[in-house]
Amino acid sequence: MAAIVDVASVAENRRNASSEPAARTIRLWRDRVNNRLEELIRADEDACPTLVEAMRYSLLTPGKRVRSLLALLTALDFGRDPRPLIDFGCALELVHCASLMLDDLPCMDNARMRRGQPAAHIQFGEATTTLAAIALLNQSFGLIASSATLAEPVRCRLIARVSQAVGTAGLVSGQSRDLVERKGGLDSDGMARINQQKTGVLFELAVVGGGMILDLPDERLEALNLYAGHVGQAFQSADDLLDCREHSKHSGKDCGADVDKAGSVHQLGETALRERLQGELARADRRLAQLGLDRSLLRAFVLSLFQRLV
Repeated sequence: MAAIVDVASVAENRRNASSEPAARTIRLWRDRVNNRLEELIRADEDACPTLVEAMRYSLLTPGKRVRSLLALLTALDFGRDPRPLIDFGCALELVHCASLMLDDLPCMDNARMRRGQPAAHIQFGEATTTLAAIALLNQSFGLIASSATLAEPVRCRLIARVSQAVGTAGLVSGQSRDLVERKGGLDSDGMARINQQKTGVLFELAVVGGGMILDLPDERLEALNLYAGHVGQAFQSADDLLDCREHSKHSGKDCGADVDKAGSVHQLGETALRERLQGELARADRRLAQLGLDRSLLRAFVLSLFQRLV
């Protein structure tokens, strides 16, 4: 019975997520993030033009800007001005883009498509792509450190959190585990750990970092962290669903890349992954309700990401 209620709740929230005022607000802030990213990556006399071209090629391709919007919408949900969070949100996009460029390399996932265009290493070669990813990652730290909209103590705390999210407790370990552990037998706890490190850490960083900038109390930061953890698990389940050929036209990237990996749609089947996705969304909804954000922009945005899959 509980699963039926959860699915019904998700279906109802899907209808609420399509409200035009929420969609307009989300588009407005996505445009502001895109404009700021455009400003950040520009050629200068000291930079190698090919390197900058590779950075812009990967970063400025139209994307959902999920991580930056999670931060900005957190501010809006708590009745605060999102503008001081824009540079932090852009730093998250720099980190995410760098991780995708590295993930796509032949020595990793060997992907040929990303966001509907040839992967960076196909366009620029492996060496330039690796260096461009390092440059984006480095710039993310500099962007937070130099942000005029954030107090110095907050900047230091955010930089420490970004370092943790990228390092051996986060993205780096997640990608390493994905390459090594998913080729053998892996239980649900092992898959959840990989998903949290590969995807969830940046989602958690987005809302908790946003909450830190807003100076929210620790109990609210913890609730936001738990909420984002469920969203990250749902997002990875959706990404795995898109690996099957039926859905690949929507993803803008290679399909069938995870055929031999534990936990993939090819191993578990679509029904099991959909149920996992719906369950995580329902749990995320309950976390928002505990925060008093029953009809939030965060909810509208997140559910809009999954409309074709639930």
